Amino acid sequence: MSFLDTRHRMESVMVIAAALAGLSVAAAQPAAAAVDGATGQSCSWACGKLTNSTNAGLWATVEWGTSDSERFYWKRWVPAGTSMGGNSSGVDVDGVYVAGGCVASGYVAGILSRPVWWSGGWHKISGDEHVVLSGLSC
Repeated sequence: MSFLDTRHRMESVMVIAAALAGLSVAAAQPAAAAVDGATGQSCSWACGKLTNSTNAGLWATVEWGTSDSERFYWKRWVPAGTSMGGNSSGVDVDGVYVAGGCVASGYVAGILSRPVWWSGGWHKISGDEHVVLSGLSC
């Protein structure tokens, strides 16, 4: 089994677990819906979040869309040492861009935390994920 197969299976398990956890949370108490300020999509309990603990700013997208051009259209600047998104912010971060020739490292916090090492390009942040990037090497 390849690394990518393992990663995709773990992501599927995370989505199912997050959905089950979210259903129990939603049943226990009503949650105020957070709204993505750019597109108007609501995320009542599972808004993606990016924490940029690197030494440089990063681009995040608030709309994953179907192409890189859509992601760039909805991009937002996340300065070093700041965060964007999350349930209390009203913003759902859908992805982060790593410049070509660079590698960003950190982890995805959540039910099944896991390390990440992302090279150039856009990387998806699911609605139930909090991505913490702490290293950037170019």
